This record gives sequence, structure tokens and C-alpha cells, in this order.
Amino acid sequence: MSARPLFLLFLSGLASCVSYERNDATPQSIAAIIDARVGGTFSVDQAIDVALRQNPRLQALTARLRAADAATTVPLPVRANWLGRNESVEALIDPIALLGLGPRGAAIDRAESRVLEAAAQLVVQRWQTIAGVATEFHIHKALQELQVTDLDLDVDSFERAGLASPVAAMQLRAAQARSHSEQVELTRERSDNLARLRELLGLPDHAQLTITAIVDDWLQQPEGTASEIVTRPDLSLAAARFEVADAELYQAVTEQYPSLKLGPNISLIGNPMRAMAMLQIPIGMQGLAEAARERREATRSELESAFLHARREASLSQQQLIATQAVAAATAAGLRSSAAAFDAARASIKVEVDAFAKFANAATKVMRNTMEHRRAVLARVRAEVQRASAYGWPRGQQPTPNKIPEQQS
Repeated sequence: MSARPLFLLFLSGLASCVSYERNDATPQSIAAIIDARVGGTFSVDQAIDVALRQNPRLQALTARLRAADAATTVPLPVRANWLGRNESVEALIDPIALLGLGPRGAAIDRAESRVLEAAAQLVVQRWQTIAGVATEFHIHKALQELQVTDLDLDVDSFERAGLASPVAAMQLRAAQARSHSEQVELTRERSDNLARLRELLGLPDHAQLTITAIVDDWLQQPEGTASEIVTRPDLSLAAARFEVADAELYQAVTEQYPSLKLGPNISLIGNPMRAMAMLQIPIGMQGLAEAARERREATRSELESAFLHARREASLSQQQLIATQAVAAATAAGLRSSAAAFDAARASIKVEVDAFAKFANAATKVMRNTMEHRRAVLARVRAEVQRASAYGWPRGQQPTPNKIPEQQS
């Protein structure tokens, strides 16, 4: 082969400036990275900061946002031909594309709209992650405040003394079994609470994790207006997807039309330089344009669906919060009443001969109310965060193309 085509091949290689670097990822290597992380003592704000830095879903969407931003550099194709028979070189370029117009301009617009879509996806995940951390902190606080009444009493001794009937003894043993199961359930709830929080923070299961109490007014409930619903991050994401579909339609429309490439024909043997032109005529492109039009219509309907879903979710969350607050207040009152009756029965069993049946009945009621109250409190806590999120809390600033998060080392 002549040196001339090799020289041209060398010049084309200079146009590439990104090199390949191998980066292996296996379950074992990822596990080693996560296991090396350490926990600590976190307030809710500190936990949110760690989650925003270490949560792998956020890291993935941040990388996709950087990728979308890098893709806004739309290539400008230059066609170079070496004509061996004529000993000449041709270099052709589309002047419309050079000016950032036509199909290339449409591709630039599409790439920029995808940056906004990627940014909106990141904001949605941040929104959900912060709400998740807040939920776990509120659950942790509620679990710390829940107590199980001590039902420790030697039933056998009362039976041997003839002070407990078989039915009353069976009733108290059942209440004691419920007390033990409730302790086990609280232990499980606390373990699950920390496990969910470790996942949000990107921590291993063996990492020490201590949570400081969250203040009562940390979660600010939105007013609950219609204007708050339309600013939800998931609606912004649906709108960004519509803009991407609109940009793709515009690009498909521009690609239907002919394009002209101009450039010089340079002789390698001393002949005069000549002008060259190439006309490209696309045929049968209307199908792709029509398909893009329908995809845009689909994303418009998806935006409408997202808006209706958001309004329904906000309405349901409002009623859910009211209902769970009422149930939690009722179970709290019932627990206080049954606890007072149990304390009275505990005192009377020491001085009254026939008080065992009353004590067993009081123990049954207090354990039933204890279990109902635990469920009601946890449901109310989740409903509080869900209602706030349904109206767009927390509201974060959406990353812009000039504020793309940098890759963490």
C-alpha cells in the first residue's frame, strides 16, 4: 500500500481523543468496596448527605447525566476520499451541518433535551431518597418510644395455691406469649429500620449505625395546594421526556430532506484544484418521521397520566394521613386506658384473693392495645412522609447543564 493512504488513515486517527480504559466490575469487587465503608452516628441531615453521595442509584443517574452532557458534542462528519486512479484527495463537508443547522442542529437539540431528561431523573431519585431517609428516621423515633408492658408473673404458683382458674391461667399465659411476640416484633422492626437505612446510605450490613433523634418539626408539611402538585419532580421528568420526543420528531423531519456536501478535490500530481459537490437524497424516511410523531403523542399522554396520578396520590395521601392520625390517637387512648386498668389489677392481685382473673383479663386487653397501637403509629409515620412527598416535598434544585455533578473518586 502507498504511504499516502496510510498518512490519511493516521490523520483520521487524530480526530479521536478518548482512550479506552478497562474497568472490571464483579459482585465480589463491588462487595469488597461496600464492605470497606464505615458507619457512625448520624443526624437526619448527615444521613441525607451521605445518601446523596453514596447511594448507588444516585451515582448511576449522576453518571448518566454526565454521559448525556458529553453527548451534546454532536460530531461533524467530514468525508475524505482518496482516488488512487486520479491521484487526488477529496474532502467534503455539509455547510448546513457546519453551521449547526439541519439534521445536525436537530441532533444537538435532541442531545440537549436528553440532558434535561437525565437531570430530571436524578432529581426524582434524590426526591425519593430523601423521603426514604426521612421515613426511616421517623420510624426509628416512633419505635424508640414504643414500650411493651411487663407481664412477668408466676402463673404456676397461683394455680398451685388455687388462686387461678384454668381459664384465667390460660388467658394470662396467652397474654404473656403475646408480650414476648411483641418484643420480638419490635426487635424485628428496629432491625428492618436500620437495614433499610443502610441500603439508602450505601453501607454494609455490619456497619455500626447510630441514629440521633429527629426533631418533631423537621418535616415541613406542604400546604396542600394544586400549585404544589404541578411542581413535583416526577411531573418535571414526564415533561422532559415529552421534550425529548419532540426533539426526536424534529430530527426525523429534518432527515427527510436532501443534504449537500461541498469540498475541494486536491490533485497529488500537480493538477489544478477543483470543486466537488455531493447530493444525498434520502428515500423512504417518512415512516421514521411518522413513528416519531406517534412517540411524541405517546409521551404527551404519559405526561397527562402522570399528572392525574399525582393528583390522585395527593388526594389519597391527605385522607390517609387524616385516617392514620385518628387511628393512632384512638389506639393511644385505648392503650392508656388499658394500661391504667392493668396497673390497678397488678396492685389488687397483691391484696385480693380473687384478683387473678381480673389481672389476666387486663393483661389480655393491654397486649391487644399495645399491638394495635404499634401498627397504628408506624402507619401514621409513613403517611406523614407520604403526604408531604405527594405535594412535592422536599423541593431540590434541578441540576443544570452548567452544574453537572463531577465524578467522585
